[in-house]
Amino acid sequence: MNEIHNSEILHEKGVNNYNITKKVAMAGIFISGGLALSYLNPFAYFEIFGTKINPFAHIINAMMGVLIGLVFASITALGIAMLRFSLGIGSIHAFHGGISGAIVVGAAAFILWKKKPKYVEFAALFEPFGTVFIGGTIANLIVPIGDALLIEGFIIYWILFANSSIPGAIIGFLILKYLKRAGISREDYIKRITSDK
Repeated sequence: MNEIHNSEILHEKGVNNYNITKKVAMAGIFISGGLALSYLNPFAYFEIFGTKINPFAHIINAMMGVLIGLVFASITALGIAMLRFSLGIGSIHAFHGGISGAIVVGAAAFILWKKKPKYVEFAALFEPFGTVFIGGTIANLIVPIGDALLIEGFIIYWILFANSSIPGAIIGFLILKYLKRAGISREDYIKRITSDK
């Protein structure tokens, strides 16, 4: 009986290690993809008030938050932001804009995965809530437009971040739907924990 129990534990550890490896690989692929989309395509972003509007970054946030979860989606967003900022193709706003969107998508996907797993792709559409309201608010506190406490500065940043994140979230959602039809989904990376287990 102990041998069976031990073999089940070893199998579970092996599955978990394999899933972590897949998540790390996906994060690495999408960090390089996000950098390439930002750098190689000069039409992928435009700059207003020091904010580089880049929908491609939000497509990746939307996809990674759903596919590989909150932690690895945040790591992916951080990696893209660090590379873009260090190479001069992203502003300081890439950090809080990208990471906040990834966190919100990852949290929404976690909740949907537990409650309504067949609708988990809809978590991608929550990306603008993080990017606009969390990222945009932080942006105005770091680099204020006018007086940092005036609502106009926040509204301008919210509009700028929305112009980038809303199209990106919608495109990411559509890509996730097509990937699901092709047999690639969150199930490939994250085991669903149900209440009966």
